[in-house]
Amino acid sequence: MSAKNYVLQILGTAQDAGYPQLNCSCKNCAEARKNTDLKRNQSSLALIDKKNKKSYVFDITPSFPEQLSVLNETAKKNNIPTDHLDGLFITHAHLGHYTGMLFLGKEAMNVKNMPVYISKKMYDFLNHNQPWSDLINNYLDPVILKAEKYIKINDSFSVRTIKIPHRNEYADTAAFQVKTKNTVFIYLPDIDSWNGFFYKILPYFEESDYIFIDGTFFSRKELGEIRGRKIEEVPHPPIVKSMELFAEYNLQKKTFFTHFNHTNPILDKESEEFKTVIKQGFRILNDQDIFKI
Repeated sequence: MSAKNYVLQILGTAQDAGYPQLNCSCKNCAEARKNTDLKRNQSSLALIDKKNKKSYVFDITPSFPEQLSVLNETAKKNNIPTDHLDGLFITHAHLGHYTGMLFLGKEAMNVKNMPVYISKKMYDFLNHNQPWSDLINNYLDPVILKAEKYIKINDSFSVRTIKIPHRNEYADTAAFQVKTKNTVFIYLPDIDSWNGFFYKILPYFEESDYIFIDGTFFSRKELGEIRGRKIEEVPHPPIVKSMELFAEYNLQKKTFFTHFNHTNPILDKESEEFKTVIKQGFRILNDQDIFKI
């Protein structure tokens, strides 16, 4: 087998507001404030190219400064210099997925021509609204991606976008499928529902070695019991529904849930819900997990 030239590092696994969530005193958040080891940053991952000594971040979150520090440590362990960050991929225009861009401007990193890979609608949103337009026009180098089309990022990996049904108040939503010489993975942190869409994306799942998917809520009743809200207000496919669908096609071993809301009972590793996910052969992603691919 070819040498594994990439490190895939998980930078965050929480929903947009992080975990514990601000101004929340639910059981999960209270426990995470007492035990800081339970903390999770917003959903994001990084691909480190050891051969070319570069890294690429998928979703740049409000916790980007902390996440970049973690990524820097991993790069250092792989003898990669601190100027390794060479590109950003953004799934959509919700709080936890793009607002870390604020740290790229002159007040912080002051990057120069940093490639940012986005859809045309995401570009239009950023380009027509401050402060994002200042970043797009003066610090970043936007690369517009066409859905379903692979784009070669360097000599050994390619990326394509898949359009995803999600609440698109400002732009649209994408999943990213990444293909290296040895491995294919999908990053899909947000989707409204699998209804009418699962069989369209199934071929992408079947050809992937790792599937990182929306695990925001465990069940439909979760929000109502803890927060008095309806899942229809913030639709995501419950983990129980996803497990049912994915098990039908024997996708368990390569499926990892991420993007957990602070209400999700699987955040407690002693819970029956956590044990159920593991017992059925699925995986629960954790901050700073590392895959050598």
